[in-house]
Amino acid sequence: MKVTRALIGYLSRSVHSKTKPEVILRNIKTKPKAQSVLHALLIAMPKEQVHIPHLKSQRTQKKEVASKFPAGYINLEVLGNGAKGAPASLYVFTDQTRYLFNCGEGTQRLAHEHRMKLAKLEHVFITNSSWKNLGGVPGVALTIQDIGVPIITIHGPPGLENLFEGTRRFVILKDLQIRVADCVNDSQGYYEDHVMRINYVTLVKKGTNENGVSSEPEPEPEPESLKEKEEDKIDYYAPIKGSKRNLEVTQGGITKKLKGELEKDQFGRKIEKQADTVICYICRPKKKPGALLIEKCMDYGVPAGPLLGKLKRGEDVTLPNGTIVKAADVRSPDAPCTVFLVVDCPTEEYLDSFITNEELLKFHGDVPVDDIVHVIIHFTPKEMLKSSKYIEWMEKFRISTQHILLNNISEGMGSEAVHRVQYKLNLLDPYMFPLLKDSYGIDHNKKRTEFVSNTQLQITQGVTQYRYKLRPEIGVDNSIEVKFNPMDFVKEAMDIPDFELALNNLKRQFSQLTTSDVEYPKIIFLGTGSCIPNKTRNTSGILLQISESKCIILDCGEGTYGQLVRFFGPIHVDEILIKLSGIFVSHLHADHHLGLINLLQQREDSFKKQNIPFHPVFLISPHQIQSWLHLYDRNFEKLIHLYDLVGTTSLIIENSKLDPSFEKKFYEELNVKKIETVEVRHCPNAYGISIKGISGWKITYSGDTMPCDYLTTLGKDSDLLIHEATMEDELKDEALVKMHSTTSEAIEIGKKMNAKFIMLTHFSQRYSKVPKINGELDKNVGIAFDNMLLRLSDLWKVPMMYPILKTMFAESYDEMETKTAKKLRRKEREKMGKIE
Repeated sequence: MKVTRALIGYLSRSVHSKTKPEVILRNIKTKPKAQSVLHALLIAMPKEQVHIPHLKSQRTQKKEVASKFPAGYINLEVLGNGAKGAPASLYVFTDQTRYLFNCGEGTQRLAHEHRMKLAKLEHVFITNSSWKNLGGVPGVALTIQDIGVPIITIHGPPGLENLFEGTRRFVILKDLQIRVADCVNDSQGYYEDHVMRINYVTLVKKGTNENGVSSEPEPEPEPESLKEKEEDKIDYYAPIKGSKRNLEVTQGGITKKLKGELEKDQFGRKIEKQADTVICYICRPKKKPGALLIEKCMDYGVPAGPLLGKLKRGEDVTLPNGTIVKAADVRSPDAPCTVFLVVDCPTEEYLDSFITNEELLKFHGDVPVDDIVHVIIHFTPKEMLKSSKYIEWMEKFRISTQHILLNNISEGMGSEAVHRVQYKLNLLDPYMFPLLKDSYGIDHNKKRTEFVSNTQLQITQGVTQYRYKLRPEIGVDNSIEVKFNPMDFVKEAMDIPDFELALNNLKRQFSQLTTSDVEYPKIIFLGTGSCIPNKTRNTSGILLQISESKCIILDCGEGTYGQLVRFFGPIHVDEILIKLSGIFVSHLHADHHLGLINLLQQREDSFKKQNIPFHPVFLISPHQIQSWLHLYDRNFEKLIHLYDLVGTTSLIIENSKLDPSFEKKFYEELNVKKIETVEVRHCPNAYGISIKGISGWKITYSGDTMPCDYLTTLGKDSDLLIHEATMEDELKDEALVKMHSTTSEAIEIGKKMNAKFIMLTHFSQRYSKVPKINGELDKNVGIAFDNMLLRLSDLWKVPMMYPILKTMFAESYDEMETKTAKKLRRKEREKMGKIE
């Protein structure tokens, strides 16, 4: 009864809770599943985010006002340049609305860092249905939902609604309506609003008709072993927050409720919509009428009143004395129609369709002023840009046309923030925090590619925040491009009061530690944040290097591949992927596996580049992940041949269900002695894992969990426990609601299992730099950072760094403490108000 009172007390303090104590008690007494106090708490939790309706209302009012006026400015801004590991995406800014062209993994992280506000984004245009263009859509959808965007329309090839069907159980969009435009069968053939008209241009593969349907024989049906044995109907966020069970997607004016099942034909077979269509876009901004020049009106003797209004609207007027005043004489010139194209020719199979397309050919040669193409954005990969036919197509535009390349020929991943932090951390220990190896930035005015060296084309390689202005003036604006000045980053740290003294003391402490020649295992933290990425912490991902030739990845949130590119460089990352023999997915929340598809695809590509026979990677995961992966395989790109699934339930501690012959192959390929799992306390089908090395070491990873006794048993006597520590101790109630652990709870679990060392990770995004920990860190507890490299012998250095980290990031740490104090005071006032 004491626990029940505590539960009710907590709910009484909750700002949004309207649930009466009697209801909570009734749930506990009458519902079998609610016998646990925890479950009763979750049932009674508030289900609505009350800020969203208010944001939607504000947005609607602003939009109604803005729609009465043409766009005052229009800018094309590179968000992601398509370099290896980076998304290729173009953000079109106007003072009225925003448009995003392609949305690969990492798009929302770059938008957050560079303050490209997504609040006015309502339309996303996809050129082809590949993960490199789609992988960031779920993350961006979550972000715009939280800032009050009510509707998002996705334009592109057929079947894009299936992306939301596949992700709806782990990407909860209960406050965002999804619309999917039918770009192929739409009789209009374009999208239009008060800012611009965007025409759809359809390209098809050789051997397909105009709708992208293949004329080749139907492929053989999947063998039974590859088919899903059951549909995944689990809502992975249901225990944590309320959500619609059926996501609504509107297509062609018809709203469909996605219920976890694909459409079926008359025989009950699932319809497969493998897309073979590419969409290019012709974008025509609406003309902006010139401004009325009052001084000229006065010179002509135009009186104040309705005549001025007519002149402003472009109408000629006759004055009372009979003088005719032409609108053109008293207005500035109209803003021109500055056409730009967004094109993509992904493979040789689309080239003929591309270069012969009549809609695009209209812009070649001498054309009327309103048809002059000012800019062409090329998402076409570098392999196709080398085609002489493609170059000839480009050369038929006016010599003044600007060509901007957003593809795999670009360099630099567009993030200054990750380098800024790494340069500072590198001062503490160059081995533990090596400088990142992604190529950063290019001089796009000087560097020209070999395949266009003999042409007069105006070509620019994409750089994040490269801006081309279309209105009011036309031309390049380099003022906001990302600048990379490493010495400035170092100086920022060295200028902090007492930092240099603290650094020297730290080095002195390190020098007194004994060293070891044991190189493996190595642990590289790729993502140490939770939920969504921020500038300095990506979502969950850990690379465990077992030996010189084998490695395993533990969880892979969105952008994990990009993190690998940053750490190892665009060339050596292929070597790592070839050595990757296993991927562990702890549970099916988006921040733990949205990077999986890209990782699988890039791994296959690495084998091809190195001309090495391919073999699938072991995917250790809840088997329910098959529902999502099979759906993607059927509707977008072939995928299931890239992995062999090993269900987490088959590795349960002391209850392995692996076939003996497979077990031998499994452990030989991974080069480990034993892998075991346990179910942990988070969402359905959430697991922790322990890995024992052949040389005797043992590493345990918690995944996401509240304090869990099963995990304590699994990790007994571990050399290293990597445990989530999402919240600080003062926010224990919030951690309970979200089914996570606080820092102290994670440390206590480590002590219970007798772990030699505990590394804390998966921090809430409120802790962008240093998490808040009460008191000093124990000598066997450390804090993980992105791009941190550890050997077991290095672990003892990590707790020594905590004081200097608080000094280095003092501003961030103080701000975090202030926010926590305000939050606690607010809760206390609410508590007192309830008592009164």
